[in-house]
Amino acid sequence: MASEDDRLEREHLELLLRAGELLGSSLSIQEILDRLMDQVILALGAERGFVVLKGQVRCARALDPAALDGEDFRISRSVVEQVIREGISVLTSDAHHDRALGSYTSVSLHEMKSILCVPLLLRGEAFGVVYADHRMQTGIFDGRDRRLLEAIARQAAIALENAMLHEESLQRAQQELVQAQAQLHHSRKLAAVGQLAAGVAHELNTPLGTIALNVSALLPGASESLSKRLTLMDRAVDRCRTIVQRLLTFARPVRSEARPVDIERLVAETLALAEPEFSGQEITVEVQVTPGLSAQADPLELSQVLLNLLLNARDALSELAPGKPRRLAVRAAQDGHHVLLGVHDNGPGVDPGLQERIFEPFFTTKQVGRGIGLGLSLSHEMVESMGGTLRLRSEPGKGASFLIRLARG
Repeated sequence: MASEDDRLEREHLELLLRAGELLGSSLSIQEILDRLMDQVILALGAERGFVVLKGQVRCARALDPAALDGEDFRISRSVVEQVIREGISVLTSDAHHDRALGSYTSVSLHEMKSILCVPLLLRGEAFGVVYADHRMQTGIFDGRDRRLLEAIARQAAIALENAMLHEESLQRAQQELVQAQAQLHHSRKLAAVGQLAAGVAHELNTPLGTIALNVSALLPGASESLSKRLTLMDRAVDRCRTIVQRLLTFARPVRSEARPVDIERLVAETLALAEPEFSGQEITVEVQVTPGLSAQADPLELSQVLLNLLLNARDALSELAPGKPRRLAVRAAQDGHHVLLGVHDNGPGVDPGLQERIFEPFFTTKQVGRGIGLGLSLSHEMVESMGGTLRLRSEPGKGASFLIRLARG
């Protein structure tokens, strides 16, 4: 009898070594599970074998494929849940007549016989099980089989952890690659804008200066009708200069000098600056700013960002049908260690397919002549240079909200 025990011990040792080699030679989770199941069926003489991870059967094997019963595996879920909960193996020679297990509905319903279920443990916690059974015969598994399967399960748990870490690493690398490609694409755009800006500044500033000089010279003696035309020309020149200056901002970005800024005061001053732009627009403006609120920001750039958002909201509200109420709200409040400053309108909103591009240089949803697509892009760059974020929330037909998030001052 001793020689028989020695033979079994040698066989189990050989199986364990073979299992270790197979399980440790792959970084594919599914391949590890497949190899694990092959070893379970081979080592234990089980009718069926399963690996259950996070409540889901991830791999199944059977001596007779028909024993898997399609997708209805008919295993004892109660035994699986007990092993995962307690982290302790379950071994029974006749589950149907086992006092501890016979009360489980799944055991009595399927008239289970031999069951061996061991936990897959990582740092002392079960994240799954290896389950083997024989539904027709009793006494298939013994303590030696349990120890063998527990040893194989320990090796499998290590192999699965390595595979999961490898998979997570690949996913992170892929995400980082996508982000790097997006940043490279954005950098190329900005580089192209910078080259364009240099050319535009050189080609336009001189003729614009000449036009402005002649307009100034003609205005004093001009008739009323000519004076109006010259004034329009002068404003057009100023607009061209502003566009050139915005382009140059991309070409030669200046880092913001953030310092504590009184948000209530900044909002009031910016609204006063924007007031002429809202004249005759029949827009109701609501302001809700927490008193004493302070944020880390460059005051001039933050005011420019807020002004851009206000003017964008005005343009969006102008698209509403005549007679429909036009509402705009400026709200600022503390959010933990940050300050949220938002501009909200009840305009037509932004189509979901366009929202990802809304901060791209030269992208605009406005009609030709209403904008060149630099306001939001510049605003985004300026807020980020202050260590903050600028986000859009919008649903078609339900308006748009631009939210600035900055550190508290």
